[in-house]
Amino acid sequence: MSDSKSLLKIIEELSSRTSHTVRKPVIVMDAGIATEDNILLLRNYGFSYMCVARTQLKNYTVDLKSDPITITDKKDQPITLQKIKIENNTDNFLLVHSGAKQLKEESMKSKFALRYVQDLTQINTNLTKKGGIKKKEKVWERIGRVKQKYPSINKFYQIDVIANEKGIVTEVKWKQKTLPAKEGKYLLRTNLDEKLEQTQWAIYNTIREIESSFRTLKTDLDLRPVYHKTDKASMAHLHLGLLAYTVVNTIRHQLKQKNINDEWRNITRIMNTQKMVTTTMVDQYDQLIKIRQCSEPTEQVQKIYTALNYKSKPFSRKKSVVPPEQIQNHKPPD
Repeated sequence: MSDSKSLLKIIEELSSRTSHTVRKPVIVMDAGIATEDNILLLRNYGFSYMCVARTQLKNYTVDLKSDPITITDKKDQPITLQKIKIENNTDNFLLVHSGAKQLKEESMKSKFALRYVQDLTQINTNLTKKGGIKKKEKVWERIGRVKQKYPSINKFYQIDVIANEKGIVTEVKWKQKTLPAKEGKYLLRTNLDEKLEQTQWAIYNTIREIESSFRTLKTDLDLRPVYHKTDKASMAHLHLGLLAYTVVNTIRHQLKQKNINDEWRNITRIMNTQKMVTTTMVDQYDQLIKIRQCSEPTEQVQKIYTALNYKSKPFSRKKSVVPPEQIQNHKPPD
């Protein structure tokens, strides 16, 4: 079933369960579901919405009545917000530029561009080899497969094929185009009459917490895949996964009150630096001595313990002495 057919039913059901007033909820969507049909559907039924715009970063003008502002995300990384206008569109748009997102996208782009050029170089090298593909049509087929393999990089390159009068390719040339940089930038679209950029950003970030919840369930708590064969075992698996997430979410909620906004995988990575160490030795009486203690917590671990009001060490030093095994010689009966 397409989103345009199922979206309204889902919204009405969720609203009946969570809303206790006549005010309609604000619908926050990611780019995957924010199609023009779904936006038109929400607008026709009088819903307010906030989503990532599927509109390309072009044909827009900066709103001269507002100045760009810089805020920080939960990882204290700077983000720039700027109101813009798009012709023939009554919605409000917010241009978001994230430096961290830009670095990530540029890194991915460089990696794919390197592989793209390597494949083109291989095609060009085969032109001089015995038995290599040299016919113009076949060479273009190989180039087409490279374009299909790296569609996001292809638009940055112009490829020329030089062939003789017999249709034999002698050289493949390519050069990089100069296109406007769009890395780290995306648009937020809303029909809310909200003037403050910080408020619009806060409304959109509610979806980030939902995405984080699913990421924790699926990845950190292994909610999927489900390998059980019976419905009863599958339901038990899902039930335990949701119970585990209740514990995870409670801990993360308490940490957020102390401005610790790490994801669960990062919290477990930090806490795993504290270890329980068991030392064993044998004394002169052949007694086995075991000493168990916790290592000293690091500064990050201690910060989490303090925020949760936990002890820095789960238990104190423990020592046990095990006497040697006594072998009793039993005489056989007369």
